Amino acid sequence: MRASFVHGIRFRLVMAALVLLALPWLAAQFISRMETFLRDSQEQAIGATARALAAALSDRPALFGARDDPGDAQAEERRRIVALFAAADPNAAASLGNAYVPSEEIERFLAIMGRRSSRVWVVDTRSRVRGLSGALRDPAAKARSLTSWMKPLAALVVPTPAVPAAGDESQPMRGQIDRALIGVSGTQWRGTRDRDVAILSAAQPIYVGDDIVGAVVVEETTGSIQLLKESALENLLAVTLAVVAAALAILLAFATRLTTRIRRLHAQADAAIDSQGRVRGSIAPTDARDEIGDLSRTTAAVLARLRDYNAYLEAMAGRLSHELRTPVAVVRSSLDNLKAQTLPADARVYVERAGEGVERLARLISRLSEATRLERLLESTERERFDLAAVVAGCVEGYRTAYTPRRFEYAGPAGALACEGVPDAFAQLLDKLVENANDFAPAGSAIRVSLAAEGRAALLAVENDGPALPQEMVTRLFDSMVSLRAPEPGRDGGHLGLGLYIVRLVAEFHGGAVRARNLSPEGGARFEVEILLP
Repeated sequence: MRASFVHGIRFRLVMAALVLLALPWLAAQFISRMETFLRDSQEQAIGATARALAAALSDRPALFGARDDPGDAQAEERRRIVALFAAADPNAAASLGNAYVPSEEIERFLAIMGRRSSRVWVVDTRSRVRGLSGALRDPAAKARSLTSWMKPLAALVVPTPAVPAAGDESQPMRGQIDRALIGVSGTQWRGTRDRDVAILSAAQPIYVGDDIVGAVVVEETTGSIQLLKESALENLLAVTLAVVAAALAILLAFATRLTTRIRRLHAQADAAIDSQGRVRGSIAPTDARDEIGDLSRTTAAVLARLRDYNAYLEAMAGRLSHELRTPVAVVRSSLDNLKAQTLPADARVYVERAGEGVERLARLISRLSEATRLERLLESTERERFDLAAVVAGCVEGYRTAYTPRRFEYAGPAGALACEGVPDAFAQLLDKLVENANDFAPAGSAIRVSLAAEGRAALLAVENDGPALPQEMVTRLFDSMVSLRAPEPGRDGGHLGLGLYIVRLVAEFHGGAVRARNLSPEGGARFEVEILLP
């Protein structure tokens, strides 16, 4: 039962539904590709912004005119500017000190042309900041992050974005400013304290004629992209998990209903057939118009036909005996009339042989109807209370006389063993068991009969030292017309395989059961009858 549950319908449907969990991974790959595309677009957009601002500020010599500062002071201001470039400081202008020499016209222009989410610097060749607009939000303080329970799941399905690591950021910035002041433009990524967010900067030189008078630097973080990514990922994970949970619930409910109907059909079919293979019950067909409904109706019809056929087979012996009695009686009376006539000696020999054959046939018919008569007896006889130990002990004493010189060994309870039923039918049960044991027991061996009380049941056992029972026949020995005896020519009455069938009928009438087993692989058989006590 455990193996069938593990690999049953519900287990397989749940495993099939788990395939839906691949959807978040596929969607996460799409989001990662979308993030790469957005970063490429951001790089192109910020480069275009830097070029537009540089073009607008070019060829305006009045914007950058001023006297030179001493070299040491200039170097110090340059280092301060570079350090501020590398920081996401919203108060950058207040930290510049003397290096901040703003041009009202440049800053007004930057306020108009600058981007809201960007920080724009305008630096002249003397390392002075002539214009500053905007501020970078601290990338470590994002406005929104994933719900706490979604973070581990997102970490499983979403790869870490490929951004530069935070480190000594002044060196790349210094190189970018230096290149812009000698006429080399370009974009550059640098890391931040947040491993998921980077800063993108684009630098463009500013010309007056053929001379470079400064550079414009536009900076942006990838915070907006990260925010968009996390928002989409959270919505996607929430919707996907809801869909998967709903699918699992629906499939599990469907599988539970399916398995419940199959188990019910299995239980009805199992209860309808007893351990001996006889149909004792029926299956209630359902009105469902699906495959299981069709199966239940077909199984119910098959079981009903099988029950009718089994009833026909069980009643066939009685019908045959009834139908054969009349022709046998006609033949017997005709032979009796022939015997009364004066016949030649050779003819009288044939008449005697015919008479012997008719008598043998009559005994076969009597045995054939024995089971039917017993069933009718059990149906019509009232139950009575009797001492089972006394009945068995008396029968064993009779067997010692009837089966001379066969030895019988009996072990019974010390006192009475009260039972409720038909004592004559129980004596007939023991007769059949002893007759069967005597036929197979070797000459000179004993037949062992035992009776014992085990809880609320009485166990009657008959053993012999004959050949071992074929394993494939053990469960069929108590069926009607099943025999292990080989045909013996001339044996009185023959064997129809009804003896152990009668044993089963009597045992079941008394609320018990019968079973057979081998004493050892080499030989010996034991037949047990278990009867419930009142």
